Amino acid sequence: MNPYTQAIILSASTLRMLPHIALYLLHKKQIDADLEKYSNGERGVRAFIKVATRQRVFRNLFYYRLGEYVSVFIQWLLPPERSLHIWCPSIGEGCHFEHNYSTYLNAERIGRNFYCLQLVTLGNDTQGCRPIIGNDVSIYTGATVFGGITIGNDVVIGAGAVVRRDVPDHCTVVGNPAYIVRQNGQKTHIKL
Repeated sequence: MNPYTQAIILSASTLRMLPHIALYLLHKKQIDADLEKYSNGERGVRAFIKVATRQRVFRNLFYYRLGEYVSVFIQWLLPPERSLHIWCPSIGEGCHFEHNYSTYLNAERIGRNFYCLQLVTLGNDTQGCRPIIGNDVSIYTGATVFGGITIGNDVVIGAGAVVRRDVPDHCTVVGNPAYIVRQNGQKTHIKL
């Protein structure tokens, strides 16, 4: 995009984003780790304006960080992605959602540096138990993780995987039902 056009668009966005910018500055420390994931390591008001203007899913995360009762007053100015639902008491810093339409995140807890693509479901089982997601976890398109299970640290869940059992640290899981194809850097084929 032409730099002049970009400057005009960002200036216009800044006017409608004044409440967002004020809330960002109040919660800057909490939001900057997420912002870095969306803006190639940049922080600050300019990066926030660029990302919030262009990325609906970032807005969902921003509103989640602010809390339901604060964000309800400003969401109409910059609407979030309507089909990304976050029902999680705790999400660690450095979270990155990408193309997250039709995604439902209903986990007990999600750790730091969580990466998630579209059509992912984290949900409860029939007893109402929800998964616990560790740090540095990536979940790819169409994966389903449900029940009172624990996904370890440094785990990759492949596209379309259905995970209903605990996954240890440093693993890659794929398939339905899911099985481990890589653990601690070594190729494997272990059923969960």
